[in-house]
Amino acid sequence: MKDQFIKKLKRSWLALWIAFAAAALSTIGVLAAYTSVSSVKRVVSTQKGAGMLFSSNYLTTDENDLPRTITFSSMENSPCVTVNVCNYPQTLIKHNDKDITYTLTVELVDSNGNAVTGEETAKYSVEYNGEKKTFGSNSKIEFSLLKLMADDFNKHEFVLTFDKSQLTKSDIYMRVTATPTNQAELKPLSAKLGVIYINNNTSATWTGTFIDNATSPKDLDGFNYRLSGSGEGTVTLTWNTNYVDISPWFKNTYDLTISKDSSGIATATLKVNSAEKNQYDIQFYRTNGINSAEQWSDGNHTDITVTGTGFVSMSFTQSATKEN
Repeated sequence: MKDQFIKKLKRSWLALWIAFAAAALSTIGVLAAYTSVSSVKRVVSTQKGAGMLFSSNYLTTDENDLPRTITFSSMENSPCVTVNVCNYPQTLIKHNDKDITYTLTVELVDSNGNAVTGEETAKYSVEYNGEKKTFGSNSKIEFSLLKLMADDFNKHEFVLTFDKSQLTKSDIYMRVTATPTNQAELKPLSAKLGVIYINNNTSATWTGTFIDNATSPKDLDGFNYRLSGSGEGTVTLTWNTNYVDISPWFKNTYDLTISKDSSGIATATLKVNSAEKNQYDIQFYRTNGINSAEQWSDGNHTDITVTGTGFVSMSFTQSATKEN
C-alpha cells in the first residue's frame, strides 16, 4: 500500500515538473520574440547609452567649444535664449529612472573662450526658477545642487538675457555647462551661445542638416536632423520613407500634414519665424535595415545618400514683406 502511494506521488510530481518546464520554455520564447522586435525599433542618439537620459535643447556632449550664434529680428526688444536641461532624450522616448543632481555654470566669454570683464557684464543675466543672477567681477554664474527628479519627464529652464545694445558688433558669448554630480555615466553638457540681430532688409534663410557625429550613417539606427535659420516663411521637408520616417512626436507636436507619393517620397510643410523659434530638432527613424551603400553626402553630414538618392531634404520660401 505504501509503495503504491509513493509511486502515485512520484507520477504526480513528474507531471507537475513537465508542466512547469513547458510553461518556462513558452515564456522564454515569448521574451525572445519581444526582444527581437524591440531591437528592430530602437533608436541610437548622438548621445549613447545612459547619456541619452541627460540632454538639452542647446547643450551637447561635443567638446569642440565652437561658438554658436542665435539670430533675432531687429524688432525683438529682449534677446533671451531659453536653455533647458532634461532627464530624458529630446525624443521623449523615456526618462531617467534615477534622480539627477547637477551644477549649471554660465561663464561670460569671447569667441576664443577668454573671460569677459568690465562694467558691461552687469547687462547680462541668467534666470532660473524666478531667481535672476547678473555677472560679477569673475564673469561667472553658478546654480548648484539642482535635481531632476526621476518620477516623470522633468526639465529645468534657464533664461539667458543678452545686452541688446551690443548685438550688432559684440564678441560676447555665454558658455553654459551642466555637470552631473551623482551619476558617473552621464556626460557633462555644454555650449558657447551668442546672439545677433539680423537687419530687417536681410533676406531670410533656413537650412537643414543632420547633426549626428558618427563616422558613417551605417553606425546609427536613427538620425537627428536640425532646421535652423532666420526670418519668416515656410520650410518644405521631403524624406524617403523607403529609408526613414519622421518622428511621430514631432509630427504631432507641430501638427504636420504629410503627403506621400507612390514611390515613397513624403512631404510636409512647416511655418517658421525666427522671432518665435529659430531651431527645430527632428528625429528620423529607419524604416528598413541598413543599406551597405549609404554614406554622408559631404563632410558636413548635410544629408545621407544611397547611390545618389538622399534620405532627407528641405527648401525654404520666404514670406512676402508686409506693408505697414
